[in-house]
Amino acid sequence: MFTFKKTLSLLSSLAVVTFASQAQALPTKVVHLDTPGCDTLFIPENVDEIGNVGVFPADEALFATDQGSANFAPCPTSDIAGFADPVVEIRNLSGRDWLEVWYVANPETTITNYDGEANDITFAPLQEAFRIDNDILDPGGINHSLIFESITPDGIWESNESWRFILQDYTNLLGLSPAAINSLGVGNASGPGAAGFITSSGSIIGITQIPEPSACLLMVLGLAAASMFRKSAC
Repeated sequence: MFTFKKTLSLLSSLAVVTFASQAQALPTKVVHLDTPGCDTLFIPENVDEIGNVGVFPADEALFATDQGSANFAPCPTSDIAGFADPVVEIRNLSGRDWLEVWYVANPETTITNYDGEANDITFAPLQEAFRIDNDILDPGGINHSLIFESITPDGIWESNESWRFILQDYTNLLGLSPAAINSLGVGNASGPGAAGFITSSGSIIGITQIPEPSACLLMVLGLAAASMFRKSAC
């Protein structure tokens, strides 16, 4: 049974947890533009950015590696003959499951299996982007860049799961690796690293299945209000 003192104590504890989580997490706002690409692109405005461990907070961390080249193009209608299609592996170290995941190219990166364009909300939507999916998650699409899931093949990036996806006809003006997912900020907001050099070729963004702490806080506030109302009514 909720008492006023218990409610205050619970609210205090949850506020500490919420503040700590928000201090670690990297929520960001993006804008997207659906273009005549491979598939339809839709990205919600509020997403989280996930990047290489050591640069990103623990609850937004992944580990990315190069895995050679694919033997097929995920979007054949835009494929350029003679260009390699690198495979990137990303391991989810965030401790959270991600319901949908997108790749957004940095300004120096070019790919051809894009669904549209996306960018940080403070910039114009000019960078090539696509949802990382397969025929299970998107049975009506053609740009199925997701070619491997290490746990459940359901299109959900589970905690500690490794995904492999294709960057079709990938090029980077600075010669950076396709797996260089190192800098904070999406698209044009992805600036130089601590040493003053650009170290990232793209960004991973996603939406999680786990309710954000703010939702839990609202729920407890509702319970607190109800408890206080019952108390005053007695």
